[in-house]
Amino acid sequence: MPIEGLTIAPLGLDAVAEGLALTVEAGWNQTAEDWAFFVSHGTVHAARDNAQRLLATAAVLPYSGGFAWVSLVIVAKSHRGRGLGTRMLERCLEILRQRNLVGMLDATPAGEKIYAPLGFRPLFALERWEGGGGRVPTRADAVRRLDLSELRRVYALDASAFGADRGALLADYGARDGTQACLLEDATGYALVRRGRAAAQVGPVVAPDEPRAIMLLHAAIAATSGEVFVDVPDRWTGIQASLLALGFRIQRPFLRMALGRDAPYGDASRIFAIAGPEYG
Repeated sequence: MPIEGLTIAPLGLDAVAEGLALTVEAGWNQTAEDWAFFVSHGTVHAARDNAQRLLATAAVLPYSGGFAWVSLVIVAKSHRGRGLGTRMLERCLEILRQRNLVGMLDATPAGEKIYAPLGFRPLFALERWEGGGGRVPTRADAVRRLDLSELRRVYALDASAFGADRGALLADYGARDGTQACLLEDATGYALVRRGRAAAQVGPVVAPDEPRAIMLLHAAIAATSGEVFVDVPDRWTGIQASLLALGFRIQRPFLRMALGRDAPYGDASRIFAIAGPEYG
């Protein structure tokens, strides 16, 4: 059934609160700061009806490596099942074509059914683990807390693993209340934890190998109170076992997908937890 008076236009900073309301309805973890970052550094499409109610969003966040993250694809519950999600994604695809960027995303099982017919290919699976923070003893000889004023030290390390410069994003994280970071003593890996709407989000976790990634992950969890989310590629069975031992459980799966591409960017062997499905 057509939506009367539907218009699709960019979302502005003055409408961040409306976008956040869709996040709350969907039960996602994004904050107002996340919405503001996407509006300021990418393009957020917003669909409204003739009463100017926000019905759906979809965002494109360009990165420097020739690709962009497709994110914040949310449709209000009252308007799901009417093709609006696909219509919003088509607007994102237009931007990707215009800028010659490869689309990347982390899909929920429901989202995968929309993305696959549009040409997105599966790369690897992830699981979101959920548990409580503040429980883990850390090895002080291997990991130290990284002052946020020093966060620039990890920009190049992060870029080589992720495949693009995320300095602006990491700086934005560092400016948010509650963000913490830790660094391996030899500076070959780091972990970051930030506040989310429903839980703290641990990630990225970048390290040269899984044992040292576990050290970083434990340090990040130990530094965090309350509920914690961490999104882990499913190849890392050692991290999975470690999280199980800490009482974490799998909340939901994700599937990393790319538009017309069969391999991830960067060095996936050094990414042990992602920044979150909205950022990659």
